[in-house]
Amino acid sequence: YYSTHTKLCVEPMQSAIEHYAIAHTAAMASGAVRFAFACAFVYDNNSFWAGKKLDLVVNSMKETMKQMIFYKNLVMLALLRPICRLSLRLTGQSDVHQRDDLTNIFGETYKEGEGISSKLPLVMLTECFAKFSEGLIFREVDKARDSIQQYLSIQGLTTANMNNSGDFFRIFYAGLASFYVGRELDDGVLITRGTECKDWIEKLVVSASTWNFQNKAYLLQAEEQFCERNFDVAERLYDAAILSAKTHKFVNEQALANELAGHFYLDTGRKIK
Repeated sequence: YYSTHTKLCVEPMQSAIEHYAIAHTAAMASGAVRFAFACAFVYDNNSFWAGKKLDLVVNSMKETMKQMIFYKNLVMLALLRPICRLSLRLTGQSDVHQRDDLTNIFGETYKEGEGISSKLPLVMLTECFAKFSEGLIFREVDKARDSIQQYLSIQGLTTANMNNSGDFFRIFYAGLASFYVGRELDDGVLITRGTECKDWIEKLVVSASTWNFQNKAYLLQAEEQFCERNFDVAERLYDAAILSAKTHKFVNEQALANELAGHFYLDTGRKIK
């Protein structure tokens, strides 16, 4: 479990996450249920961000959450719920909202544990993370603005743990959301936050893994140059982000880079692209 945290930084993520599935099976067999749920949560969460097929990710999340309900592991349930809802929306199930109960997921009502987010900062961070990621992906600027500001008020960048894959994905998407909202609302503070996130990811390209972080750094650099109106440089960086994501098999981030590049071309009048 703990060694895989490090592997996720330095080895190709798509294969490294499978160690969590092995750890989950071993933990359940030995009766270490809480440890098993920790493994299952990290596996499902990172499967989503690593770009595994969404239908497989959603099915795995549903099974994990059913087990969490059975064993009443409310904290892990609260941590997984926001990412599950984002996954469902990405698969076209837009009727699943942040504060709904789980009827649409399980065919039953299960509201127990809904109040946990107001008590545990980690759950609040996870909810904010899912919201500003959703706002970025679906171009909902108000949602992205409110959630990124709440996120940054709870956890500053200097307290992030870069040995935790959840943290470096939060930093990556926080940077993208900050650039997006900062550009849309002419907010220099958020653009500066985006640059800080970019700096973190750039360090990981050198110190940890080109495979896992190069495309992320390129995409953040492209968004930064877009904000600074260096359009020719931004265009080259979007192309580099798309190619790097494809090379390193982050199909979700390849799609995201294509989408953000598309908005860049439309916003700058380069419609022939």
